[in-house]
Amino acid sequence: MSRTDARLRFGLTEAGKVILHGIGFVALAALIFPAFGVLSALVWIVLAALAAGFILRPRIRLSPAQRDGPDHVMAGQTVRLTYVLENVGRFAAYNLAVNFAALPEGIEQIEDEQVVSRLASGGSAEVTVAIRPGRRGRYNIRQPICQSSFPFNLFSFGCAGRDEQTLVVLPAFSMLRMITKGPSRQVLAGSTKFAGRMGFSPEYAGNRPFMPGDSPRKIDARAWARLSVPATKEYHDDFDNYTALVLDTAVPEALLRPKRHEIIKELEAAVSLCASVAFSINNQSLIELLLAGPDLHQFTDRPRTVRLQMIHEILAGVEPSRNNSLEQTEAILAKRFFEISEVIFILLGWKKAYGPLIELASEGGCRCMVLVVGGPGPAEPDHWSRACDVQVLSAEQILAGRMKSL
Repeated sequence: MSRTDARLRFGLTEAGKVILHGIGFVALAALIFPAFGVLSALVWIVLAALAAGFILRPRIRLSPAQRDGPDHVMAGQTVRLTYVLENVGRFAAYNLAVNFAALPEGIEQIEDEQVVSRLASGGSAEVTVAIRPGRRGRYNIRQPICQSSFPFNLFSFGCAGRDEQTLVVLPAFSMLRMITKGPSRQVLAGSTKFAGRMGFSPEYAGNRPFMPGDSPRKIDARAWARLSVPATKEYHDDFDNYTALVLDTAVPEALLRPKRHEIIKELEAAVSLCASVAFSINNQSLIELLLAGPDLHQFTDRPRTVRLQMIHEILAGVEPSRNNSLEQTEAILAKRFFEISEVIFILLGWKKAYGPLIELASEGGCRCMVLVVGGPGPAEPDHWSRACDVQVLSAEQILAGRMKSL
């Protein structure tokens, strides 16, 4: 960021506000008592502090450090953003404070502003600012303000960068113990044939960075030598479990809030549950489809780890919908259900529109699991009986992180 990329910021410190309030009281008292000398002295002090602060204002170039915080973070986690301060002025800068002036709604700065007591001309320093997002979503975060109240601590002068950083806040998720009730078939990759067991013919899918817990036997020595970092081989099984996730986002009129950013706990619980289910079954199943409200997402030919990341990113931006019509997607899903092992439905109460979809999945040979968040509502006995596993879950329990198994 060059000098022209920064905007001058001017403000009052707490001491400056006290002085201005004092000038106001003295001005009122001067109407009754002869206090013009005191008033003039206070005014000259303020003008001198303003002139000295403007002349000695810091010329700071602020830029993100190379090891800046991640672009993705889970809701509720602390993010530490590191910035580099470079003094491009002729004089040393004193008492440099770095903080965010305005963060998007749902994100808060959890630590006090970082202060650099002295930064010589041409010198640089690193500061870290911690923020905590409380809700999932995509946020544009402007760079923090670097300002100084030197020399009289009455006025603050600084610069604010124009650059923005995009932060994707994923829904809160955790590992769940998934209890399988009923048979689940394995499907031959790329066809509709059934398989007898998993792992019959592993297929090489590519390399990825070695992570704790990976088997040392799968380390690719050639890739390690080429990249100078450990790399492990990743395989797909020809015979595998394929899963489809169906997330209901149609919020009843009674739950819709007038404010856009107000949290609907039932929807947030359903999204968090969907993220946890995807995270929990990722190592045992390939998630082939995600139906989030009216939007259908297909992940064919995507690596396993990429599918999970894409699902969590999609869930980060899910918004409530008023219409739960599935006519456009039913035809597509009816053709794909014959290639799917199981379908997991996450519903905001029982919805009539999802009854035919459960029926299609059952007719396609899929094992169905229906997770109803917030309460079953008016039941449909025929469709409920077709589902192999139906559970009614509490939104409060999901949001509190007390859901451990399904």
